[in-house]
Amino acid sequence: MSMPCDCGRTVKESPPEKKLKLDAEGDGSDLKVEDGDQNGNEESSGYDSDDWTTWPNKDAFIKYFQQVNESDGFDFDEYPGSSMYTPIRPLLKFEGLPKFADEIKGYASMAIKHYFGDDGKERNVTKIVKINAGGPRDVTYYITFRIDNEGKEETFQAKVELPIGGTIEFPICRRKD
Repeated sequence: MSMPCDCGRTVKESPPEKKLKLDAEGDGSDLKVEDGDQNGNEESSGYDSDDWTTWPNKDAFIKYFQQVNESDGFDFDEYPGSSMYTPIRPLLKFEGLPKFADEIKGYASMAIKHYFGDDGKERNVTKIVKINAGGPRDVTYYITFRIDNEGKEETFQAKVELPIGGTIEFPICRRKD
């Protein structure tokens, strides 16, 4: 469908967006795609390059959504690739960036201090196991790391939010089962 614009040219409207609905209480097996515009019209051009439901790796997307939902963004087996439908992505080979790895280790240390409070005990981050990132401009990190807790090694997960112009927040810090 096209319509005239102020400059006298004809502008073609983009097709309506497809929306993914995930039942928050379900196991993710009932993903539904709604095809229609904001007025409820069910028209579609039939092609959308970002429509993951037509891609050959559709099952990888479904598995990704389920695992991201179940793990709060920390663990997923397969990353289906960069897309508007994959808001959390793995950060690989971060060990090769020592300044970045130290920054992440600092966030993990802050999360541990937040988790245990001021109990006077020293707990050192011994290893960053995995980093996932999400949000605009990588301002949310999902860090899996190991600490030395009085001679016992434990694995933790921390979600670190770095709001632009705000303070660092730790909405999740927990032991990994």
